[in-house]
Amino acid sequence: MSMTDVFERAAPWVTARTRNFGRATVALCINVPLLILALSRYPQGLVWASFDGFYAGLVVLGYYIGSLLLILILLFLLTGAWPRFFFIGSGALFTVVLYYFLIDGVVYRMLRVHIDAFWLRYLATTGEGIGISGTYVVLAIGGLFVLAGLEWLVFRAAARVRPRKGWFIGLTVSAALAFVVTQALHAAAYEVNDTRITALTQDFPFYYPIISHRNALKYGSHLSAIAKVDSDNSEMTGRSFTYPLHDVACNIRPGDRRPNILIVLLESWRADALDSVVTPNMNTFSKSSSLFLDHFSSGNSTPAGVFPVFYGIHSTYWSAIKANNAVIHNPVLIDALEANGYAFGIYAQSHFGKHKITDAVFRGIEIHEDFAGRKIDTRDQDMTDQLLAFMEIQHRRAKPFLGFAFYKSTHYPYAYPAGSAPFQPAKELNVALASGSVDPAPVRNDYWNSVHYVDQLVGRMLQRMQSEGLLDNTIVVITSDHGEEFNDNGSGYWGHTGNFTEYQTRVPLIVYVPWLQPRVVKTATAQVDIAPTLMQEGLGCGQNIGDYSNGVNLFGPLPRVRPIIVSSYINHALIIGDDVFVTWPMYVQRYKLNGSKAKTSWPSSDLVLQAANEMARFNGKKIKRVSVR
Repeated sequence: MSMTDVFERAAPWVTARTRNFGRATVALCINVPLLILALSRYPQGLVWASFDGFYAGLVVLGYYIGSLLLILILLFLLTGAWPRFFFIGSGALFTVVLYYFLIDGVVYRMLRVHIDAFWLRYLATTGEGIGISGTYVVLAIGGLFVLAGLEWLVFRAAARVRPRKGWFIGLTVSAALAFVVTQALHAAAYEVNDTRITALTQDFPFYYPIISHRNALKYGSHLSAIAKVDSDNSEMTGRSFTYPLHDVACNIRPGDRRPNILIVLLESWRADALDSVVTPNMNTFSKSSSLFLDHFSSGNSTPAGVFPVFYGIHSTYWSAIKANNAVIHNPVLIDALEANGYAFGIYAQSHFGKHKITDAVFRGIEIHEDFAGRKIDTRDQDMTDQLLAFMEIQHRRAKPFLGFAFYKSTHYPYAYPAGSAPFQPAKELNVALASGSVDPAPVRNDYWNSVHYVDQLVGRMLQRMQSEGLLDNTIVVITSDHGEEFNDNGSGYWGHTGNFTEYQTRVPLIVYVPWLQPRVVKTATAQVDIAPTLMQEGLGCGQNIGDYSNGVNLFGPLPRVRPIIVSSYINHALIIGDDVFVTWPMYVQRYKLNGSKAKTSWPSSDLVLQAANEMARFNGKKIKRVSVR
């Protein structure tokens, strides 16, 4: 048999399968209005006949319908040879996606949270505990069958459509163009804080638009529809985020104490790297301070670990804060300090502009990023000198200040002077060879050397402050943005952003308040507790913490058990006791805090509800700011 005969015999088979794919594509096109209707319920207060409404419509077409088309193509490649399996699979795909958008849309309008794998698992097992009655379950199941019947009718209708080739080409080209346009618009809008675009990001479920700092700077000027937004633009209001919930009055009267505040962050400083050997200076300082032994960062990345220090809200709000930062202006703590005449000395060389920390936390405040030296360790030394000079100048002027230092030497690849390496043998980590079989000891020694070096810088600064009398009226907070892992349990995890084990999330916390007695606290605390503590203990205001924070005052009653909420760049987790529940869109990953795969039991419905309420507390429509009266 010749090759020509083979092709001639195969042609009818291929043609029939291609017609099947065309029928499924037409069915997807028929579903487009239904999907648009379901997704249109998410952004509340959106005028669809506007520029941002036009953008939202293109998002639905380019991101969601385009994604469905790609999944349909993959499904055809896997099951196209078996028409029945392909039609059942594509019909189920459309049914489940449409059903999810309808149910999630209802939940989002009420609670401002999207249903993910964690909540699906919990609804299936603990429905009554969180107010889901049997009636709702029956209605939900009935609705699913109704949609399944509707999709059957859609596929029947698609079978009558001829020809079908143009439908596929038209949908593919439209979705591709819509995707390119929306991602370009978002990249430019994100860079200049155009809230019309960025505020929609958290409304849509599992929407992860492109962020490109370099391309936004290069091409953003060509997108005339995107404009830089001023914080006083009344048209730019948050659609689904309210921070604070009510005005936070904070006016220090003449004669009241106005303590200085110094916040020191060491990049990637894990909890067990605070002791008398690695950090002798900070360890000694902790003896005269409050030392929190079970303290958690709000994430395993820098943005998730830094902004909650100043906002006092969970890192799951980061996308909302970035989207609305032009309207929020600054966190309540910063607004209160500004309103009461504080000077600001912010020293960090950590791409705060690129990460949007500049716009979201220090809007209108100078960030010092220019430090002398070619190496990170020498720049950290110069940063210390600059911060000390700033504090001493303000001290001589009798002007209260907020000082902030973010040390980078402790970030990979770990920097320290050649003559300051007490821990040997030390070896830099070869990322290409980083696996579970690599001995962590030399790499950990390399890290310890960098921490030990920064401890010398911080110790020198504290000693200078003591000799100048600055510590008599300065609250000092020393902590980290996140931890660092060194293959601690042989699973091959190094550095951070890889998981939510204690090695990446548990960090030191030292809080020195001159007029309070030293103590050691073993109760679990979190990064969101720092801002309300500074508001109440430092400024004597913000008594209703729930208006502006998810945290508690570290010197007040501490909850015995609480869900700790931590985030990475793409997902988040709940840490409850020794159990970690990592939420991905399609599944929930569970493990112990030490990284072991031992079985973890599901938390009580009370703790889940507490976490859900806290993650939805600030989702609303109108944004308010600190008032002074």
